[in-house]
Order: sequence, then structure tokens, then C-alpha cells
Amino acid sequence: MIRRMAQSKRRSRQRHRPRWLRLGRKAQISTDYLAQPEIPGTVKPSQREIERARDSIPDDFGWQWAEPRLTPIFERPRMSEGVDGDPLLNTVTPLGVAIGFGIEVGPTFARVSRSMAARWEASLEQIEAAAFRHLAEAVGRLGRSDLQHAVHQGHLMRALTVPDGWASSVILAGEEVITRIFGSQDQTFIVPARNLLVSLDARTPSAV
Repeated sequence: MIRRMAQSKRRSRQRHRPRWLRLGRKAQISTDYLAQPEIPGTVKPSQREIERARDSIPDDFGWQWAEPRLTPIFERPRMSEGVDGDPLLNTVTPLGVAIGFGIEVGPTFARVSRSMAARWEASLEQIEAAAFRHLAEAVGRLGRSDLQHAVHQGHLMRALTVPDGWASSVILAGEEVITRIFGSQDQTFIVPARNLLVSLDARTPSAV
């Protein structure tokens, strides 16, 4: 049996405001990774890497550039408004999980806002379908060799950090994919950050 947590769970109790890099008409880049909790054996992008990703985005990019890079990502209520009055595009899956949409750019992602969708003349359904197609393609290349192993407070944890920037979205691909990568043993999944999906033995105390 696989237990999955539908909502993101942070190990750190510290709260922080979401941070964004506003790129004019280009995109909103999340820098939330810089405040993510430290997990032994994993890495996170640096400010320099995020800035390089920002610079790789073409000016006034359109649907043709964005469509193959779209990804579904877990939505967090405190990050759903975006910046400068440009709300982010989001929806709820049939399982009741709130998701938004990102555009894969290296080790991070740009967020899809409502104004972007309007500029592309793309519906929510089109964007959602494109994002899950990209997810299916990405997870098809993943296997158990992509897992990183670490021990935290005496408990083994296995972490997935790819695809870069949005590894947590892999759990949205369904149980068949999760079983192929993580196995079918009893386990609990947590999402400490968007670029990190962690598996713990189901018997691991919740206080770990």
C-alpha cells in the first residue's frame, strides 16, 4: 500500500513569504527554492542558476515555445496570487489536489498566469492537457537509479530530485509510475519543496 500526502508538507516550521523575480512581460520565476528545508544528500539551485534560467527565457514568448515546457505543479494557497495583480492559473484535479502550472526552465520554473493564457489564447483545458503530456514524457525516462538515499535521525529516506525544478510533480503521474520508481512497499510520500519528492517507510514516526 502506498500512502500519498495530497498537500505539501514542510519539515521546517518557519514561515516565509514567497519570492518572485518579475520579468516584465516574460514570466514570474519562483525563487522559493532558496528557502526550502535542507534534506541530507540533496542539492538545490543557487541564485546564480536561477538567474541563468531567467535569462534563457525569450522575450514575449508565445504558446509554441511554452507548450512543450508546461508542467503541473502543486499549488500553495499563499503563492496563488502571483505578483502585481496578475493571478496565477490554477485548478483542482479529480482527486481534489490543487495544482498550478509551470514552464520548465533549467533548474527552476516560470509560473503560468492568467494574463499569459489570455495572450496565448489557450484555455485552461489546453494548458492542463499539455502539462500532463509533458509530465508523462518526463517520468517515462525515470527509474530507481534516479533515487538518492539518505539517513535522517536514523531513518532511511529516498529522494527524487529530477526532473530539475519540479520533481514533486512526479507523484501526480499516478500509482503505476510511483511503483515503478519507488517500489510497491508500504511508504509515505512527502513534498518538502517543489523540486523534491521524498519517500519514507510507512512506519517512520511523523515527528522525524
